Amino acid sequence: MAIIEAKNLYKEYRQGSKTIKAVDGINLKIEKGEFLVILGPSGCGKTTFLQLLGGLESPTSGEILIDGVDITKIKERRLAKIRRDKIGFIFQSFNLIPTLTASQNVEAAIAHQKKNRVERVKKMLEKVGIASRANHLPGLLSGGEQQRVAIARALINEPSIILADEPTGNLDSKTGEEILSLLRELNKKFQQTIVLVTHSEYAKKFADRVIKMRDGKITSS
Repeated sequence: MAIIEAKNLYKEYRQGSKTIKAVDGINLKIEKGEFLVILGPSGCGKTTFLQLLGGLESPTSGEILIDGVDITKIKERRLAKIRRDKIGFIFQSFNLIPTLTASQNVEAAIAHQKKNRVERVKKMLEKVGIASRANHLPGLLSGGEQQRVAIARALINEPSIILADEPTGNLDSKTGEEILSLLRELNKKFQQTIVLVTHSEYAKKFADRVIKMRDGKITSS
């Protein structure tokens, strides 16, 4: 059974007198444990599509099923719980809080939980290879190190789905490959479903499946 399914999905914006179709009639199934890479140039709609899958934006029309639940038809409170419990987000710009250490940034994602927070954060930082930098502020970390912290933050709730938006976009090619290799390793070890959007061709070798987008449509799969 697909863990994510998009059915006849559209997202339209008004730009003056024009209607822009950022996502144009996409149908897609993503299986549990799959590492899917979505390739496409800037402006093709891939980031908008990812945000729709994560419930960060609402579609103009269509359905988005997460574990069989159509998130376009549920109340915001339930949607927020699905995002918190089932989906981890990784962004190009890291989005770390500059005044918090690496470990505090990760712990912030589980602030609503009371048990074993410190130990869980420590283990997660070890998993992503950044434990030695746990007490450093983001400004003292390299780009690759900051992205590892962001990955730890995305994984700390043990979500079944990871949505990654250009996670190597601000990194050099060597560091970018290290981050993709880490994501692939975690995907294989914990069977988390990863959907990664990028314009970088070298991401293809880490994927179970690659699809291409252009002008809001899937052009190949």
